[in-house]
Amino acid sequence: MSVNIRDIAIAANVSTATVSRVISGKPGVGEETIKYVQSIIENMGYRPNISARSLASNKTGNIGIVSSRTSDIVIGNPFFSTILDGVSNVLDSQNFNMSHSFTLSQQKRLFDTHSVDGIIVLAARKGDKLLDWLYTTNIPTVIIGSFLEDSPFPTVRPNDEQGVFDAVKHLISYGHREIVLVNGPESSIKSQRCREGFLKAMEEEGITVGNTSIIEAKEYTMFSSFEACENYFSNNTTPCTAMVCSSDFLAIGVLKAAVKNNISVPNDLSVIGFGNVPLTEFTNPELTTMHTDLKSIGKEAAKILISLIEGKTIRKKERVYPMQLVQRNSVSHCTPIKGGYKNV
Repeated sequence: MSVNIRDIAIAANVSTATVSRVISGKPGVGEETIKYVQSIIENMGYRPNISARSLASNKTGNIGIVSSRTSDIVIGNPFFSTILDGVSNVLDSQNFNMSHSFTLSQQKRLFDTHSVDGIIVLAARKGDKLLDWLYTTNIPTVIIGSFLEDSPFPTVRPNDEQGVFDAVKHLISYGHREIVLVNGPESSIKSQRCREGFLKAMEEEGITVGNTSIIEAKEYTMFSSFEACENYFSNNTTPCTAMVCSSDFLAIGVLKAAVKNNISVPNDLSVIGFGNVPLTEFTNPELTTMHTDLKSIGKEAAKILISLIEGKTIRKKERVYPMQLVQRNSVSHCTPIKGGYKNV
C-alpha cells in the first residue's frame, strides 16, 4: 500500500499542512521539525505524486537535457553518459523526470509548450542556435562543459586548460619535445580551452609550435580522430614522439591509426587521453589519461538547476573541477638521438 501525506503526518505527530510545507519547501516550519519530517519521509519511502504537485505548483516535474550535437555523440559517449548518471541521481532524488532532445525543432517545442521546468545544456558551441534561443526565454538553465563569458547561465565543467597543460608538462618531464595536440573542432569551446592549455605549456618550455603541432578532428569521435591522424602520419616523414588528446575517444582513434601505420605505442609514440572513461582500461596498451569526477559534475549541475527553479540566486557563475593524471601504459621516456628523438 502506498504511503501518503496523512501517513507521514501521523508518524511524525504533526499536521498534514506541516508535512506539505516540508515537501514543497515553503516557509513556516522550524529547522528541527523539517529534519525530523524529512527523516520520516525517507524511512517510509514516500514519493510525492508528481501530477498533483504539478497542478498545485504550476510545475511540470520535467527537466530537459538538450544539445545541438547528435544523440550518438552525446548519449553514445561514456564521457557524457557518466555526467548524465550524476544528473539523474539528483533529479531522481527530487522526483524530477529527465527527457532528452537533440534537434532545434524538438527543443523549441519543449520551450514553447512549457513542458519543462529547467534545462541542462551539453556540449554547447559558440554560435549555437540553441543558446541564442535560450537567451530569449526565462527557463532556468545550466550549461555543462562550456563556459561563455557573456552567458547568463551558470556553468559546471572540467578544467580543460589545466588538464591539457599538465598532460604536456608530464610528457616534457619524460623528455618529449615533439608533441602534438589532437583536438576537437575549433568551434567547440572545450577545444579552444584545450588549445590554450597546450600553447601555454609549450611556450613555458620554449618549444616552438608549428603548423602541424595541432590536429583538428571534425568531431569528438574515434573515427574523426583516426581519419585526421591517418592524414597526419601519411604526410609527415618525421612525426612527433607524443600526442596529447582532448578526449579519450580521440586518443583511441590515435591508437588505431598508429597500428595501421606500424607505429608502436608507446615505443614509437606516447599518447595521453582525456576524461578517463572506463574504456581506457581496456585499450592496448591501457591508456594514460587525465581524470576528473564526471559524475560529481553532473550532480552539481542538477543541484544548481533545482536551486534556480526554486528561485534562488546563484552567486558563483562557474564551477570548475580539477583534473589529475592517471598513469597507465601508453607513455614512455624519450631520449635525444642523432637527427631527432626516440621513445625508450
